[in-house]
Amino acid sequence: MQTDDVSDEILEEGCYYLSQLGLTFDQISANFEISPERAASLAKSYESKLKSGKVTKGDIDRVFWEDVKKEADGDMKLTFLSDKGFHHSWKSELGRLDGTALMSIYEASRDFLSADPNQKFLDYPPPKGYDPLAMDRELRKAVGVIGELLAEKWKSEGRSDQNKVAKT
Repeated sequence: MQTDDVSDEILEEGCYYLSQLGLTFDQISANFEISPERAASLAKSYESKLKSGKVTKGDIDRVFWEDVKKEADGDMKLTFLSDKGFHHSWKSELGRLDGTALMSIYEASRDFLSADPNQKFLDYPPPKGYDPLAMDRELRKAVGVIGELLAEKWKSEGRSDQNKVAKT
């Protein structure tokens, strides 16, 4: 992350909320590419702004930084398809679904991609700026992740029908 492009106000807010979520200043500084001392100073500055009323705590801010923490911890937000339309969910939430529900999501997303005549273009890097295939790229990523979740679930259950996913 290039902190030269990020305002101190954003860094202050991020350092504050991430420290409130349990990250150490060493962890925060590594992600923001600043010193731990600066991360602690920025968090303290934001806390003093909260106390003075210059800024207020908001649920939207807290949720945003919780999402940033989830992504930093390796969880990812996925876009997928079901029989009811497009959805967004965290990988960790999808991992709690049973195999039948995961397979339904996997098949619906895969079938959508298979029917898309632009699928061949997904093998090329996205163009700079606007990517008309962004949704397709997200679905392709989700199909891969959901396939991995299904394989893990079947392996833990000792099932042998995991070849359905491996072949696609």
